[in-house]
Amino acid sequence: MSLTAVLNNAVSGLNAAQGALAVTSSNVANVNTEGYARKIVKQETVVVGGVGLGVELSEIRRVVDEFITRELRVASANAERYKAMAEIHSQLQSVLGNPSDNYSLSGQIDNLFDALSSLPLDPSSMPLRTNATAAMSSLGDQFNLLYDTVQKLRAEADRQIGLDIDKVNDAVDRIFDINNAIQNLEIAGQDSSALQDQRAQAISEIAEVLDIRTFDLADGALAITTISGVTLLDHAKRHMVYEPQGVVTSQTQFGEIMLHRVDSLTGEVEGNGTPLDSRIRSGSLRGWLDMRDDQLPNTAKMIGELAQKTMDQLNAVHNDNVSIPPPAILTGRNTGLLAGDAHGFTGEATFYALDANNDIVGQVTIDFGAIGSTVNDVITAVNAGLGGTGTMSLNAGELSITAAGAATGVAIQQDTANPSDRAGRGFSHFFGLNDLAGAAVSGLYETGFTAADSHSLTGTINLTLNGPNNDEAANVTIDFALLGGTFAAVEAELDTQFSGFADFSFGSDGSLVMTPASGYGDYSIHVVSDSSDRGGTGASFSELFGLGDRFRVDAARDFATRSDIAADPALMALAKIDASGSPALAESDGSGAIAFQDLAIAGVAFAAAGQVPAVTQSLANYAAQILGTIGADAAQVDALKSDREALEIELEQRVGEVQGVNIDEELSNMVLFQTAYNAAARLIRAAKEMFEILEAL
Repeated sequence: MSLTAVLNNAVSGLNAAQGALAVTSSNVANVNTEGYARKIVKQETVVVGGVGLGVELSEIRRVVDEFITRELRVASANAERYKAMAEIHSQLQSVLGNPSDNYSLSGQIDNLFDALSSLPLDPSSMPLRTNATAAMSSLGDQFNLLYDTVQKLRAEADRQIGLDIDKVNDAVDRIFDINNAIQNLEIAGQDSSALQDQRAQAISEIAEVLDIRTFDLADGALAITTISGVTLLDHAKRHMVYEPQGVVTSQTQFGEIMLHRVDSLTGEVEGNGTPLDSRIRSGSLRGWLDMRDDQLPNTAKMIGELAQKTMDQLNAVHNDNVSIPPPAILTGRNTGLLAGDAHGFTGEATFYALDANNDIVGQVTIDFGAIGSTVNDVITAVNAGLGGTGTMSLNAGELSITAAGAATGVAIQQDTANPSDRAGRGFSHFFGLNDLAGAAVSGLYETGFTAADSHSLTGTINLTLNGPNNDEAANVTIDFALLGGTFAAVEAELDTQFSGFADFSFGSDGSLVMTPASGYGDYSIHVVSDSSDRGGTGASFSELFGLGDRFRVDAARDFATRSDIAADPALMALAKIDASGSPALAESDGSGAIAFQDLAIAGVAFAAAGQVPAVTQSLANYAAQILGTIGADAAQVDALKSDREALEIELEQRVGEVQGVNIDEELSNMVLFQTAYNAAARLIRAAKEMFEILEAL
């Protein structure tokens, strides 16, 4: 071998050792850098014309196990999903409290019935009455707190969705730029391992938000798709587009997250995006979506159902009781009924007018089956029977009875043997003439209408049918002026417009029932706008029949004792009229209070709401079931979080074992490469000395 060959070999060895030492120094410097993959050098013999001319560094390779890395990304997405859900559940649980706590929802229900059960002991006692109204106010405060908390948590989840989307879009932008830089280095034959580390870190950031997988493209670039196959990045990048809601209420309909291609020249988001909500399977984004669109709305529905049934049961009793002295006027809620409508009542009720001494000065018992068929016939019969001591009237859907002549107060009581009934409620209860509690909505959507009744509606309503992933299956606008005159025509129009998605029918109690078609069981009606008006009453179609979740959920919003009773508990109706007595009302009478006491154990028919199926049980037991259901959901999420975090930690350790920097190993390599460097340098010195000897000859 010539001295030139020796010198070339030595120089190449020197350069190779120097390059290897540089890689080792980089490994040592990044021993604590998160996401850094250690590098190794690959050396190859330089052969020219069959003659070895030294060594070269053919590759600087990142040490990674692609299989474990992929599994880590999946585990990370799953862990982040349940971390997000657990965070919301934790905040919700702090408000719900422990079921055994007096300040929890079930505790407040128990407190209310404890207070009501003491009323029969001394119905005239102001402290007992005050205690009862205070307990009702506390329960109302709890309903309101839970309603507000659920909506605020939905808003927080929605805000986090926006932040996650920004995080992914930013990471996609960085990876797109890194892909281009890596391709340029690969084409130039230069080392791109440092950029690959940066890209891997950005991919890990996306994997926390979305379930993703990666694919190799030409010249070292990578493509990214979701597990469901939606492309986030290939030779072009895509951005997720979504605008979080500023304020969230029970009627908020969230838009879908859309994925749009980004124009490579202008950087503008192109049109015709792909809906993404249903394609997201894990990651923190899936967790926020699950809480915002599923678990929190289900919680709101359960709480709304409890609030509505609590309000309805209290009002049923209070409407059949009388306060002492009786009120001069009883005014009901807007039922949307018109004077010409069929009254629809069966059974009997007695209407009283009483004077300042609580003596009866006028009374009439109405047998609804023996008078005319319309609401106006009822009004005429009552006014005639009271003979000028009381006046009944209907104004804009609200029924009222006012004392007149010698009377200073009015009252209504059910017949015990044959009570009045329309859609399952007595006369006073149906119209809400003497309600004890109220809320943002009545919660009463058993209208008593039949399909043959005139709908008497004007205006329009815009409805959508939305899925659990905020997709819109149908968008319908109905102009009531264009329909036939009966509710049957409205039902037929709904069936036509929602054909293939849902069928509509009127229940025997006058409720509007929607039956989803196969494949649409999780879809629900959303009211976009409603300008309809029934006969000038101001009652809209959606309000009458409770269309949309708002009319179920909002029964827990503004839940409160009637304002005049809250201010003066003496107005609470606890007595019954003794038609044979003089006076007909006695302050010591607690017979009406006993009915409140009985509510504690009365079976109440609850509709299916959230995760709780239709069931008949006491109010307190239903409250406990709500807390148990939400608690079980929280416990399940927490268990899944712990399980997924344990797997994530295990895989992180395995990844670390493969790609992490081992200082001892790097020190050993450093000694090895340093020795090789020294040996190459000595060869160069030896060759130099031999050249000098030859020159001296």
